[in-house]
Amino acid sequence: MTEQPNIVVILADHVAFAGHYGQERYAYCWPELERIAQQGAWFDRAYAITPICTPSRASFLTGKRPDKHGLRWNSEYPIPHNRKEFRDDEELYADHLSAAGYDNYYFGKWHCGVDKTAADYGMKGWSLPEYGNLYASERYKKYLKAIGEAQPRCRIEHHLLRPELNGTEVLMDPAEPWDYMDGAGVLLGSPEVNEQFFVANMACDQLKELERAKRPFSMVISMWGPHHPYYPSQAYADLIDPSEIPRYPSFDEDLTDKPWRYRVQRDLRCQHRTFERWPEWRTWQTVLARCYAAGLQTDAAIGRVADQLDQLGLSDNTLFVVTADHGDGIAAHGAGWDKYSTFSEEVGRIPLVIRYPARIAPGHRSAQPVSLLDVTATMVEVANVRELSHPLPMDGESLIGIADGTRARDGLFCDHFGHSGDVSFQKILYLDGWKYVSVWGDDDELYCLDDDPFELSNRLDDPDTYDRQTMMREMIIDHIVERRAERSGWQPAEFWEAGIVFSSPEWPREETLQLYKLRTQQGYAL
Repeated sequence: MTEQPNIVVILADHVAFAGHYGQERYAYCWPELERIAQQGAWFDRAYAITPICTPSRASFLTGKRPDKHGLRWNSEYPIPHNRKEFRDDEELYADHLSAAGYDNYYFGKWHCGVDKTAADYGMKGWSLPEYGNLYASERYKKYLKAIGEAQPRCRIEHHLLRPELNGTEVLMDPAEPWDYMDGAGVLLGSPEVNEQFFVANMACDQLKELERAKRPFSMVISMWGPHHPYYPSQAYADLIDPSEIPRYPSFDEDLTDKPWRYRVQRDLRCQHRTFERWPEWRTWQTVLARCYAAGLQTDAAIGRVADQLDQLGLSDNTLFVVTADHGDGIAAHGAGWDKYSTFSEEVGRIPLVIRYPARIAPGHRSAQPVSLLDVTATMVEVANVRELSHPLPMDGESLIGIADGTRARDGLFCDHFGHSGDVSFQKILYLDGWKYVSVWGDDDELYCLDDDPFELSNRLDDPDTYDRQTMMREMIIDHIVERRAERSGWQPAEFWEAGIVFSSPEWPREETLQLYKLRTQQGYAL
């Protein structure tokens, strides 16, 4: 046993969780995740700090909010003042762990830059630049040859943007990863050809080589799923009966009482317009069934890693984390698809389970609000990292103290900046069962999640909530001001930032405008 624990983090991608998982109206859960949770701690109120792939992953990798690392939107989108790669002076968790004596491995989806991969940041393993075209990659083709399988085919049942593909079979060897993205169906052939098993098996092979390692190691296992396209293998598709899936509570929302960004996302985002293309609930039942089945297959891959740690005798001395980069907006708020340009619970909340026998008692359940930033802080703490050299410190807190009751947290701030070119700066505050969404350029939102978990009733115009609104807006103002002061100590704005003349990744004009709006709402003398 090494003095420092090994660290293994599984990062699922785009999980239909809030509103879908563990609901009384429909029994959907991941048995392997539940098993791991029984051996450690489950965090009921875990959130992505920003519910989009690149900024969420960048925050996990750095332990910092997007206002410090500058990657606010997915790296493939040409949005002004969005970083395409990390700054040269940025420090990732692996830098801190390396300094503490760790060997660091990364397997799977990267999506944190256009040209670079985990290897460019000193991590061993395998990943692809940008989103990554897994099925066309040489590593995947080599894997198929090793297990004696041909390039798989997929039976597409419903494709959102290319309905001519409905009922057809396609070879899963696309020129671009987006070619069959917006669809649902079944991946044909052995379950072993599924992308989740491919990544998990690579990681398990590496764990076998590390069984007797003399140095502690960290390993991030980053899945491509259950992100759409929802193409589970037949054995997993058979586990979900589409006819049993009840209508989603916010499926029929017409969005007339919602802020504009909901309609922008529904109507303009890649011209999805799912409420028009798939108006019948029976279509959504099939699509959701494949989504849930893809989740179960992802869970089975997670179970393989957990079993491998057990079989190698590594579990007792390993911090083992299972979580996701963000949620999934499928079927919600007017027949949603993909992620949203607003921080709905469906896209923001994530599963988070930690098993660490040395310091976390089995069966613990926490209701305190936490985020992916706290996962990174936990990794750094258990690795006994002595000093972080970068002038912009990490933003999370270790989950060990939250799990053992020595640290309490009442509220949580999250961020959103829109999706796919819909620039919408938002600051979200969770406090006492309430959620306030402050937005520049659109209407704010206020929900009592204890009474309204599906966010059907915006309480912003309710006079009974005015005092709460004032208190929460003031907290958001203080938070933004503190963030700006911290960044100023590192890199002051090199222009007339207060006058919103120019903008940069660290000093976006929209942040200044949002602060102006908040102060106006509060009646500040400006």
